[in-house]
Amino acid sequence: MFDCGIHPAYAGLAGLPYFDEIDDPSSIDLLLVSHFHLDHAAALPYFLEKTTFKGRVFMTHPTKAIYKLLLTDYVKVSNISIEEILYNEQELKNSMDKIETVNYHQEVEYNGIKFACYNAGHVLGAAMFMVQIASVRLLYTGDFSRQEDRHLMAAETPIIKPDILIVESTYGVQIHEPRKEREARFTGKA
Repeated sequence: MFDCGIHPAYAGLAGLPYFDEIDDPSSIDLLLVSHFHLDHAAALPYFLEKTTFKGRVFMTHPTKAIYKLLLTDYVKVSNISIEEILYNEQELKNSMDKIETVNYHQEVEYNGIKFACYNAGHVLGAAMFMVQIASVRLLYTGDFSRQEDRHLMAAETPIIKPDILIVESTYGVQIHEPRKEREARFTGKA
């Protein structure tokens, strides 16, 4: 399973992915989280604490550190009724104990599934995952950026070619302002 986020426009259960479409969460071996943003990681405590999922969860070290800070704040500032709260601070803390970290390029194998992650360039710790099952390789990009920034390297291109490519495409049809123009506009206002 790739990522486990919420829909930020909805509150409570309405914001969750369609977990009810998963017949048996305990049959999922791995959950790979690409980065800490709410739309990629904020349903993780719910999924780990309130479903039958028993697999392993992986993310990079920076993602786990920022995930904890971001979701702690999310729990505290969520302005929804008690009935709509997806998880509490203790359930978030419990989820932290179930998350394993992985370094870029580190190969992990579990139950016949091999994977490694690569820098996605989106935010600190963001990862693309190359997963291999039998002889089939799949690359899941999550959010990525091929543009180098002052504080982040651009997403890397794995040397190994995938058989299947799943690309995040939220901004795929938009043209972004060039970095130098963005920086000049920002520093001109500061």
